[in-house]
Amino acid sequence: MKKVLKISSLLLAIILPLSSTFASFTTMDSITNNIKTIDYQLKINPNGGKYNENNVIIDNNNVVLPTPIKSGYDFLGYSTSLNGEIKYSSSINNVESINNQLLYANWGVESYTIQYNLNGGTLSNPKTSYNIEETFTLPIPTRTGYDFAGWTGTGVSTPTTNLTITNSTGNKTFTANWKAKKYSVDINSIIQNVSYASGLNGFTFTVWIDGVLVANRVTDYYNNSVNYGSKVRVYVYDRDGYSVTSFRDQTWTVNGNLVINPSWYDNIAPTITSFTVENLGYYNPDKGPAAGWNIRVTINAYDNGTGIQKYQMWIEPYKNGSGSTIHETQSRVFTNVLYLQESTGRTFCATAIDNAGNKSQKCDTIRI
Repeated sequence: MKKVLKISSLLLAIILPLSSTFASFTTMDSITNNIKTIDYQLKINPNGGKYNENNVIIDNNNVVLPTPIKSGYDFLGYSTSLNGEIKYSSSINNVESINNQLLYANWGVESYTIQYNLNGGTLSNPKTSYNIEETFTLPIPTRTGYDFAGWTGTGVSTPTTNLTITNSTGNKTFTANWKAKKYSVDINSIIQNVSYASGLNGFTFTVWIDGVLVANRVTDYYNNSVNYGSKVRVYVYDRDGYSVTSFRDQTWTVNGNLVINPSWYDNIAPTITSFTVENLGYYNPDKGPAAGWNIRVTINAYDNGTGIQKYQMWIEPYKNGSGSTIHETQSRVFTNVLYLQESTGRTFCATAIDNAGNKSQKCDTIRI
């Protein structure tokens, strides 16, 4: 004989003819549900879950108990004690075995997956599964040349850096968002081995960043917000009297602060405009070397490029005299650097050298 037990929202038992019995139980998890018929009284506790079914059928001593649901958990079966050993499934072939017993629903935690789209980044040992009982924060990935901007994905539309998952269910997918790091590009001209941080008139170059023209025929360029991975192209122009010695047209990839130095040099020697030798007078010390004459040599010169780097002066042999070693200085005036023991003719020579190594020389035979 089949008996149908009807579930309503109240805890109620109604005795009807044996051919059709209706009983009810609540879906609230705080109340034990009693399903009572003329012959049996069934008691079930959802143990935090809820029942959505509304029929319990007893047919030829077999009974199918309702299956509760609980977010984040899998129903495992019924036990005779709270969270005890599972003894019954929903289908029971002997209704008398559970007659007048209180059965408790038993639960297992359901596991969900986490997938990551790192979008070019890396992440060591990421968490790939979780359950409703866990609370955790998604880790921070890394990517060379980029700052992490946050996660987007399941339930998250705005990039979030500290994304915490708690009391949640369902499989999830998250995508890493990035911001390119900013670096500086500093282009400084070098003319005849001297760097000019602010450039120098006449020495020009053109700059493109990622194919976009950003500076045309300039003498100096600086940009402190160039994205990592950008392509910087520089083209260097000639100037009359100078040659480009570094590169003509070259491209760099930005992976840090970048300093670029186009360089020029000329092959024009300096010009010596005047060259004088002055006798400073006879010198007769009480001690030290023998008496003689001290000499001042003055060289005036100019250079069309970046100026004179250094001067040199020496004496070449005259008749039966002897020469002298080279004296070198950045000053154009040599004072007391020569000592002559006799006031006779000498051949004095001087050299002016520019920063490119070009030099001019002038020698005069002078009687002092």
